Order: sequence, then structure tokens, then C-alpha cells
Amino acid sequence: MKISEITQPLLLFIANVRVVQNHLTITARIVALADNFMRAKILLAEKYGAENVLSLLPFAHEQAIDETTAPLSAAELQVKSMRDRAKQLNQQAQQVKARSKLQKAQQNLFKAHQPPRTN
Repeated sequence: MKISEITQPLLLFIANVRVVQNHLTITARIVALADNFMRAKILLAEKYGAENVLSLLPFAHEQAIDETTAPLSAAELQVKSMRDRAKQLNQQAQQVKARSKLQKAQQNLFKAHQPPRTN
């Protein structure tokens, strides 16, 4: 037994794998414990087949949902709602400006391609 096997903890990996059984194919999320990424990939390929391992990602402990998060108060929810609405209105304003610039550019292009007038 190597000292690294004792001192270094196993890493968690989340994999999406395809499972085929009796002409029924499903996709499942699997949690694998391994020393490193390559060993996790080898283990899953051995069990499910290399072509059936669709994705493999390391699991960061920060991704876990923290259940101690306090819910927002009514005032905080209102502020958040107002911020979201302001962001949405700013995006709409930018879209309107972009459309008007596009229309103006199309008009200028149309005028440039018209033959000159002779009076």
C-alpha cells in the first residue's frame, strides 16, 4: 500500500452514462470515487463501456447546496425584483437602439444603391 493512498482523499466525479438493458436506453448520473480523473474514466469505461460514458466532471464541494442559507426578507426580495426589472429594461433599450441603428444603416445602403436623379 502506498502512502499516497492513505494521505490523499478520494475525489468525487459526476458522470453521465448511457445504460442499455433489454432494448431500453436510459441516461443516468453516476457519482464515482477515484484517485484522479483518468482512474475515474477507466473505472466507468470498464463498467459501462467507453462509448457509454457521455461526460465526466469533477465534483467541487462548493457545488453542494448550502441548506443554512437564510431566505430573503420581503424588502430584500423587492430590491432584487427591482434590480432584475431594471436589467431587463436596460436590455430592451439596447435592443431598440440596435434595431433603429440597423434600420438607419439599411436606409443608407438603399439610398447608396439607387441611381442618381437627373432633373
